[in-house]
Amino acid sequence: MVKNNQGKIFQIGILSGIILFILNSLEGWLSSGLYAASDPALWKTMAGNWWVYNLVFNLIVGLLLALVFAIFYRGLPDQGVGRGLQFGFWIWLVGMVPGLLMTILTMAVPEELVVLWLVTGLFNYLAVGIMIGLMYQPKEN
Repeated sequence: MVKNNQGKIFQIGILSGIILFILNSLEGWLSSGLYAASDPALWKTMAGNWWVYNLVFNLIVGLLLALVFAIFYRGLPDQGVGRGLQFGFWIWLVGMVPGLLMTILTMAVPEELVVLWLVTGLFNYLAVGIMIGLMYQPKEN
């Protein structure tokens, strides 16, 4: 799957990363009150070029998502949007839910924030999954 599709995977990955960056930034801006209401000792000071690190992180995640989608393409049932929705759901379930469960069990993060991360994470991964499902079409050998 990956052999003849590197350029397409790269393009989809960069676009996925940009979409994740925008969605995460919007979520952070809209829910800033929840962060401010929690213990300040939980958070690093967001000074300097923190947004550049956030962008780079999301670009790396987007590239990894596009690559994983290409690798598991044939193993995902359905086509197009349906395949992308399933991929986004599984990434959220396997990649995000366990970490958030551990967060709520071991850290003093407000439960409201964990629920917010759970819901917005599902939305973000489904949105990116739809986009990847629509854009990725493997080349035949």
